[in-house]
Amino acid sequence: MASNGGVRLMGGKLTVSAEPFFWLMMALLGASLGRGDLRESVMWGAVIGLSVLMHELGHAAVCLASGTGADIVLHGFGGATRPRDASKFGTWRMAALDLGGCVTGFAVAAAALGFLYAGGAYKPLIPPLAFRIAKMLVAVNVGFSLFNLLPVSPMDGGKLISGLLSARWGVGGRRAAHALGLALGAGVAIWFFRDGSIYGAFICAAMAAGEGRALKRSLSMTAADSDETLTGELPRAAELWEKKRREEAIAVLVALREKAGAGLTYEAATLQLALYTYLLNRAEESYAMFKALSESDLPADAKHAYADVAYRKGDFETALRLGRTNFHDEPGPQTAASAALAAAGLADARETVQWLKTAVRLGLDRSELSAKEFDAVRASDEFREFIAGLR
Repeated sequence: MASNGGVRLMGGKLTVSAEPFFWLMMALLGASLGRGDLRESVMWGAVIGLSVLMHELGHAAVCLASGTGADIVLHGFGGATRPRDASKFGTWRMAALDLGGCVTGFAVAAAALGFLYAGGAYKPLIPPLAFRIAKMLVAVNVGFSLFNLLPVSPMDGGKLISGLLSARWGVGGRRAAHALGLALGAGVAIWFFRDGSIYGAFICAAMAAGEGRALKRSLSMTAADSDETLTGELPRAAELWEKKRREEAIAVLVALREKAGAGLTYEAATLQLALYTYLLNRAEESYAMFKALSESDLPADAKHAYADVAYRKGDFETALRLGRTNFHDEPGPQTAASAALAAAGLADARETVQWLKTAVRLGLDRSELSAKEFDAVRASDEFREFIAGLR
């Protein structure tokens, strides 16, 4: 077994894991297609789950053939296969990776169809259930593969088109791919909705929204984002940081920001610099870097760091706003307590107490309630009632 609960295959070169939501969605889809019949529901759920797995194994096969391992994660919206060494993939090998799942799906459908035709001559000897499962395999794998070929990210077709257009026309090609994905995703979502398929409409609408965000982001790209010499400075800075050559890493990022001037590479360098200066306890620099970035685009660790430096700089409104988001993403006693501290900084006794109640319920050590940071609200009726209720 893999450390994440998945199954290791081929000496660890391949791992397969499934999130709980995957099993839930397979059950829901099976129940929907089974139309109240328990056996049909179980069969549909099993066939869909197996087909998703076979699709991802098709991607993984390309990874293995390219000389790198792969990790498969099955989730509520299908699955994802990640090669362990992305450097193995150029434009055309990446195209093969994108198509590997759909090719496998069509192959499974062809095999099931062949069984149906060949088995017809021996129908009295073959259980009817086998024919029923074969028909399901054909329907699911053809439908799933065709759906995956839609040129909308994160579908395989979307990745394929984006990769090919980007390789040919750079930033312009990427923008064109996202614009196409946005239009098609929205169109297919409307078609599914009119056809009564709410699940399909929801999935396509979510993909269209993702393409819209990606298009907006790609409009911020500059020529520097296609300069491999410049973009290669980001991993070099990370490597220097890992080797504990901290100031050198920061110098590389400062120089990279100056050379890029704007665009995604500039933003990535700014984010990396914000995190590094935060880890070096240089709050003033870190805070300035974070303020230059869009909060919605920050990864989870950056949001936590930004909330902390904002609080330390007295920007309690930003700290509280980020604290709410951090708790939503990672609910726990410490994220709730951080939001409480920011609310106390604003002298908002009511919200402070609400967050502290949540933090205590989730296991916060009550000794932390005596922190001087809560003095601004300690004399309020809400806080005193809260403390009294804990005794």
